[in-house]
Amino acid sequence: MASPLDGASLTRAERRLLDELDDDGVSLDCGSCDAVDLVQELDHVRRPPRHEGKQAVYGGFVLPRDRDLVPTGDLVELIELELPLAECRRFADGRSTFVVRRPGRAPLLACFRRSVQCEADLVDIQAVTGAAIVQRTVLGVPRLFVDERVIEWDGRNWSARPTANALIASVADAVVGAPRSVLEGILDLCVHWLSPSRVGATLLYDFDPRLEDAPSLDLDAVVAAPGLSVLTRHHYPALFAALMQTDLATLVGPDGSVNRLAIGLRSSIESEQAVAQERGMRHRSAARYTWDHHHTVAFVVSADGPVTVFWKGRPVTECTGSPAAEARDDLGA
Repeated sequence: MASPLDGASLTRAERRLLDELDDDGVSLDCGSCDAVDLVQELDHVRRPPRHEGKQAVYGGFVLPRDRDLVPTGDLVELIELELPLAECRRFADGRSTFVVRRPGRAPLLACFRRSVQCEADLVDIQAVTGAAIVQRTVLGVPRLFVDERVIEWDGRNWSARPTANALIASVADAVVGAPRSVLEGILDLCVHWLSPSRVGATLLYDFDPRLEDAPSLDLDAVVAAPGLSVLTRHHYPALFAALMQTDLATLVGPDGSVNRLAIGLRSSIESEQAVAQERGMRHRSAARYTWDHHHTVAFVVSADGPVTVFWKGRPVTECTGSPAAEARDDLGA
């Protein structure tokens, strides 16, 4: 099958980049975006220029041929750039400003009125615009956001992992009876907030509470939450901050509300016999609890990144974590 890059004029470094992606089994499917522009942008975030020993941060959009950005008064201003591409890139920090490359037209500078550097922000922007988005983070991690995938370089290898939107269908199909909207909210919080920042957590979604379950919950260290919800995006920073400070489980109610954190989980003898002990304590306790309580689904985020969803004692999906942690110095999501 012919590639849009066949016969393209690329530098030796850009060709080497394509070979590395191929060696690591990562497909650079860019949809209707210009393939050459995308390779050039990805190579730039991989090897940015240095000044006084420091490599520059950077961010860029490669728009599809049939799409455009629309300036929004309270979100983004678009500035026409009539400069060579290398000069345009000087003004893009990958946090609030991004170079926008458009087929056959001069680049733009997109100036957002708040930081959009975090993974959750860029996943959302990519889904809305259809653009391929490249970024070199403040920690020096090159990454690419394309349709339902996040592609990253960890210093040795390229890897691709699915977005929460790519995973939700398998979770919703497996967990019969749970409202999809709440599953989506929890998955988004886990995959695009907690996992990139290496925040280990267990979130229990009890979508059909039973009074007889109370003895299975250890409330000795419980912390009350101020009426937060996984259905409300601007509540995520508060949940993120609180979950950084507990190793125990967080209970999500049927309507997506989060009222209690730092809950211990007790398991039955039967679940201890039925559920394997191959994984760590956080995974074992969550799997055993869901084995005992079939109306509860557990979302477990490992401290090293992967997200696993358990129901009826078994994993129904797993998202490999990002290879390098994300700095969250701006929680304005």
